[in-house]
Amino acid sequence: MIQELTAEFDFKRNSLRLKRLARHVWNHFQEDRCLEEAASLSYTSLLAMVPLLAVIFGIITAFPVFNEVSAKLQAFIFANIIPAVSSQIEPYLQTFLSSVSSLTLPGTITLIFTALLLMFRIEIALNRIWRVEHPRTLTNRIVMYWAVLTLGPMLIGAAIALSAQKVLVTLGLDDGVAPGLRQAGIFFLSWTVFTLFFVLVPNRRVKIRDALVGAFLSAVLFELAKLGFVAYVSNANYNKIYGALATVPIFLFWLYIVWALVLFGASLAASLTTFSERANLGDWPDKWSFQLVYRLVGHLWQAQRKGEAVSMTQLLELEPRATELQIHNLLHHLANERIVACNHEEDWILARDLEDISLGDLYHGGQYYLPFASDGAMPHESEMDRVFVRSLTEVRDSTDGVFKRPLREMYQEGVEAESKNRQSRKNSDNE
Repeated sequence: MIQELTAEFDFKRNSLRLKRLARHVWNHFQEDRCLEEAASLSYTSLLAMVPLLAVIFGIITAFPVFNEVSAKLQAFIFANIIPAVSSQIEPYLQTFLSSVSSLTLPGTITLIFTALLLMFRIEIALNRIWRVEHPRTLTNRIVMYWAVLTLGPMLIGAAIALSAQKVLVTLGLDDGVAPGLRQAGIFFLSWTVFTLFFVLVPNRRVKIRDALVGAFLSAVLFELAKLGFVAYVSNANYNKIYGALATVPIFLFWLYIVWALVLFGASLAASLTTFSERANLGDWPDKWSFQLVYRLVGHLWQAQRKGEAVSMTQLLELEPRATELQIHNLLHHLANERIVACNHEEDWILARDLEDISLGDLYHGGQYYLPFASDGAMPHESEMDRVFVRSLTEVRDSTDGVFKRPLREMYQEGVEAESKNRQSRKNSDNE
């Protein structure tokens, strides 16, 4: 009986945690405008498809071991990355790719630039999802782009090379690869490529575990999308509407679906970094943003007294009512005012002595609203909050003088009041 109750409790707890994580991921996905980003990437991909394939196949042909599987590689890409319309698109792409060798120097430069443009857009999208403030330097970008463009095709080529006839005979599969085994190999390959994207592209350290989970979701959705897309296109008579041009909107729609799924998996991987059991409620009103920024600076000040920095995860745990995007935007404003800074470990620290920063300086550092009419309903969870609300009341009553009060003095007052409260409670307990 006890085991059954324990199992039921664990199931309910895990279900609740899964619901919180799903809501956290969806909020993350919406806040980063991933659907709009997927539309932008789909158009860029349409433009950069031929240059990117030319670069990939150029890298493949540079390795003699893959010469025999180059044709299979092209067929593999067309069949698995461009479903339903691969037979219509493949002849055009083959014609374009065969013409690449006859390009002049300006045409080659334009070709490479267009391929890099897609990589640049991908980097911007993933950096936004992972809340990266500073992009890579030019040298690091070149190295990262080269790694992605090299490792991806080599993995695909290696997977195809493993299906060579000699290997199949050795394994007793000379009649061909079983459909289930082949599909599993394709899925694992997609999973690996997505994982590499999530680890290498963002300009920050991404845990392999988080990248694998996010890439797994993208790979599963990608396989399901291929099946659904083929069924949809086979029943939708686009040819009657668009005629010979039907391939273009169908292909563009497929690219949009793919990028939306990839970015959704990236949102999951990034959300796992900031998700905790105390899922953020996201109900901190915008009109109280000034109190939230005051609390954030207070958290950094308290950490500074201990000689520590504060991570985004810690801030989310300290402020469960605020969303990651709210905290990120407020910290960004504070960083522009050089009040806070992000260290090399991507944790937040104070950049200035709070003795030199007044409440008015903090207020004028952003576009905040002073909620005088609702000061009684504002959070009073700590002495730090109470000092802030009392100061707003003084501003409302005197309308001058309070904004010149140093923040350090206000925070110190809150600490002293909290210490007195603890001492009073301790004395009461002793009595």
